[in-house]
Amino acid sequence: MDQNALHDVLRQQGFSEPLRWLEYARQHHFRPTPSQRLARCPDCGGERSRDLGQYVYYSTLARLRFCQRCRLAYSDIRLDQAVVRAHFESVYKDERYFTTQRRRVFEQLAGLVDRFAPLGGSVLDFGGAKGHLLWVVTQRRPDLRVTLMDVSGSACAWARAAYGFAAIPGSVTALQTVEEPYDVVVLSDVIYYEPEAPKLWHLLPRVVAAGGAVVIRVPNSLGTIRLAQHAIRAVTRRSAWAMRDRIMFFNPEHLFVFSRDFLVTKLRALGFHDVVARPAEVGIPGGFRSVARFAWLAFARAAYRLSGGRAILTPSLIVSGRR
Repeated sequence: MDQNALHDVLRQQGFSEPLRWLEYARQHHFRPTPSQRLARCPDCGGERSRDLGQYVYYSTLARLRFCQRCRLAYSDIRLDQAVVRAHFESVYKDERYFTTQRRRVFEQLAGLVDRFAPLGGSVLDFGGAKGHLLWVVTQRRPDLRVTLMDVSGSACAWARAAYGFAAIPGSVTALQTVEEPYDVVVLSDVIYYEPEAPKLWHLLPRVVAAGGAVVIRVPNSLGTIRLAQHAIRAVTRRSAWAMRDRIMFFNPEHLFVFSRDFLVTKLRALGFHDVVARPAEVGIPGGFRSVARFAWLAFARAAYRLSGGRAILTPSLIVSGRR
């Protein structure tokens, strides 16, 4: 791509000073990527937001914004859905990641499903990837009827072939096809990928049966992101800040960063009760990092108990509610 064409790509994809980014774009092989930039909060429609930082993703300059109305942190870029689908078909982890590193995560979630699901009840794992969580659930509760829903057609095919699960390919729009609500709906590490968040919140009460429960797992990173960005900005020159291409502790694949307060408030507004936030188990990578994670998890559990449930210090958190 020649310099003029690259200059045009940069301008079209959010770089207000494309000349400063030309060499960076050459080194990272920038290419045209269709996207839409949001002018308002995608959840509440608020126009007032604070800029938490910028990052480069798929040749596009995106910003993480914090809505001053509903206090949701969100990316202001929505990539074309064809790009998103191709991306997720290529990023699923290998079997060891799911069966070993995520084992404790799945066991905690399966324990909550066991607690909430009635005998012979039904469970939907929305965004359930290849079905590994539901496999753990069925080993604990073989009486349950389980269904997986995921945007990846290949992941759904894997779940059918490997476990025999009912698997529905699709994003949040697939929830509109649900004819009977489920006793438990699990949304584990998925809602921050969903571009149609308002539709998800609208449909959620319809897919959870009366007396049923929803279980949501998300990263617990908003406070860490804001603190790190504030510290970095305090020691960075304005010119260097304008060239930053990442936000510390933020995964550029994510469209949202949900806080505990946002999720608790949202579930209560949707009519859920007994809404509880708790520390989430962590994945165990092996080696010395495992020792460090176990130590931090023990400390976080103690802090949660001693604070009466107010302090959640784990890298992820779980919020559940009954309908």
